[in-house]
Amino acid sequence: MRTTRNAARSALLFGGVLAFAASALAAGNGNKLVWRRIGGITVPSGIVGRHADGTPCDVGIDCVEGTPGSWMTTNGSAEVNLGTGKVEFSVEGLVLSADPSFSNIGTTSVITMVKGTLVCNDTQPGSAELVDTDAVPLSPLGNARFRGHVDLPASCTAEPGDIVFLIRIADVSDPDHANLIDLWNGFGAIRTGSDGE
Repeated sequence: MRTTRNAARSALLFGGVLAFAASALAAGNGNKLVWRRIGGITVPSGIVGRHADGTPCDVGIDCVEGTPGSWMTTNGSAEVNLGTGKVEFSVEGLVLSADPSFSNIGTTSVITMVKGTLVCNDTQPGSAELVDTDAVPLSPLGNARFRGHVDLPASCTAEPGDIVFLIRIADVSDPDHANLIDLWNGFGAIRTGSDGE
């Protein structure tokens, strides 16, 4: 009789441990968004997070301005886990596809570091919120990679279908071109994830 009770208790305990592990795993996975491709900006100085009613947005606060020249990429992807705040992105061949007076087409120009930016609540109602990753080096070949965590505001987790991923310039080698810092030159495309798309 005691053996049967112990076996039943062990089974219940094991079942409880499995249920807890499954719920913890589900919480850890959260809702994941994936951008299967990273593209370069094609329309110079494009604004992301622009207000639908035409009122001005506050660049760097609730919207992001693009670089004055176009860029291209050869590959890349990004993903964010909305449950844990884990963000990963990689980009390859992020180089100028325009020819500014101070640099050569097909190069990274004066750009030495980039960062990822989530634009949450990109469309109205409400204003967009910007969430940046730490900066990472951009190689002379236009390659960069990031893996880390960010603190996500409620606007990100409440509306996962209204999130845009951008790559922004984080540092330059020439102080005369510091005006390029915080402008976006790459974006996530072909998004899949928690919005069912």
